[in-house]
Amino acid sequence: MKDLTGTRIGQYEIVERLGGGGMAVVYRAVQQPLGREVALKALSSELFQDDGFVKRFETEAKTLAKLDHPNILPIYDFELSEGVAYLTMPLIRGGTLRDILNRGPLDTLTAWRYLREIGDGLQHAHDAGIVHRDLKPTNVLIHADGRAMLADFGLARGAGQPTHLTTIGLAIGTPGYMAPEQVMGHDVDKRADIYAMGVLTFEMLTGRLPFIGSNRMEVAYSTVNAPIPSAVKLNAALPDELDQLLGKVLAKDPAQRPQTVRELLAQMARLPQRRQQGTAATGGQAAVAPAGPRPGATADPPTSPNVRAVTAAPPLPPLHGSPIPTPTALGGSAIRTLELMGVRASRARGRFILNSHVSNLVHVARDVSGDRWPEIAYAAGLVQYVEQDPPHDDQLSSPVESLSRLNEAFETVYGPEAEDMIRTWGRRATERWLAEGRHGMGGPRRLVPGRQRKLAGVVKGFTEAMDNVRGEHTHAWLQVDEHQFWLVNFSNMFALGRIKPVKSCHIWTATIETILRWAGLANDWYVEEVECGSVTGTFDCVFAIRSVET
Repeated sequence: MKDLTGTRIGQYEIVERLGGGGMAVVYRAVQQPLGREVALKALSSELFQDDGFVKRFETEAKTLAKLDHPNILPIYDFELSEGVAYLTMPLIRGGTLRDILNRGPLDTLTAWRYLREIGDGLQHAHDAGIVHRDLKPTNVLIHADGRAMLADFGLARGAGQPTHLTTIGLAIGTPGYMAPEQVMGHDVDKRADIYAMGVLTFEMLTGRLPFIGSNRMEVAYSTVNAPIPSAVKLNAALPDELDQLLGKVLAKDPAQRPQTVRELLAQMARLPQRRQQGTAATGGQAAVAPAGPRPGATADPPTSPNVRAVTAAPPLPPLHGSPIPTPTALGGSAIRTLELMGVRASRARGRFILNSHVSNLVHVARDVSGDRWPEIAYAAGLVQYVEQDPPHDDQLSSPVESLSRLNEAFETVYGPEAEDMIRTWGRRATERWLAEGRHGMGGPRRLVPGRQRKLAGVVKGFTEAMDNVRGEHTHAWLQVDEHQFWLVNFSNMFALGRIKPVKSCHIWTATIETILRWAGLANDWYVEEVECGSVTGTFDCVFAIRSVET
């Protein structure tokens, strides 16, 4: 294809060639007179002579124009001009998922975060009736803020769209990522994308594709005929439950796979983060399943005699004194029990939170971590805040995922010391938040007398303040008895997407403890995390504030 570097097409000055394949070439261009840098994708001049390919290229533009999601690369423009068909998109400078995987396998926390973001974008496309059909690491771009973005819907098609528009003279998809039915030339649906999600999962965590060969034909043959390999045997730190899930996601028969990306993400959320200590790798023959599903969901039936059904976690004993009545004494999920006791369940809808809250947490994280802040900011995808704070105003425009990534970055960078560092971060950020007076909770002197009434006022004010941070109702509280109050954090912004086998919301525990000290109640009550949404996969967390007299 003729190199367009140095030329001008329409309002775009072509600056440099970024890459390309057999169908199209991508350039860095500047849109005039705005001076905006864009990525310009130009159809090969040879293919421009083929009306079928031009129609396909136009279809890609129309496909992208239908999709509006933070994890999908949007389209700016589509033109047929001066013998060139091209579309323009934002210029993403963070590279691709392939660049990241070239450095080796990912840790599970990072892999689950990327998979959740990819899955969210893919589900949005599926909801719009669009099947991607070429999901692979080079088609996942990494934004400057760290999030994954789906790109290159060149093979995508809508439900009911004639297949011949995407089958003129070339193989559809990329060997290794194509589902068996795609390899055999059969018509495909969204379950082919779900299969590709399974391939990405396998590759992210093991460093290789599930089916390999010396050439395209060998890969294609293995995809259709070879048994699914064990990821656990390639990475002994992975839990056996992962092999069980991949056995379904990579099934040869599409009917045996999860039928939606949403269902797949829910099953991923129930996986342990790593193999339990003292458990040997068995290549998919584990007998114990992780914590129970989201309240109201039905557990998957056992897929083999070696796998038992998912059950709820047992109740936790109190830390101090003799046993006292708790919601978990009734059995089952604490969240579900509290709902039965009158707590209104909630699910966050917004993707953004209060700017001033994020600014405060980033500012304190920088102070607490000192020289290691650049390392934490990079791990959290917040490099733009290495030397400055986010906007400190009352707008709801900060991505909610920023805080879960920041929490995760502390764990990654500090390792065994992370809990102490996170508690310090939470305590100091809460003290600063209270000192600013932006919380709307009043002052300790205005609180009513009486231990229980005073605590009720504090918990009520705190949940309302946190609802203000989220811009919607995602927090609730309940006085269970005279000895304890329970605080529920639905869609916990510090837990989103973080699947761990142990409780991990140390920042929330430190925050509540700091609120108690501020209100003069620290000698009367203590805080315990009862149910962690990172463990259960619901991202809904329950904290008990219990009397020291029990």
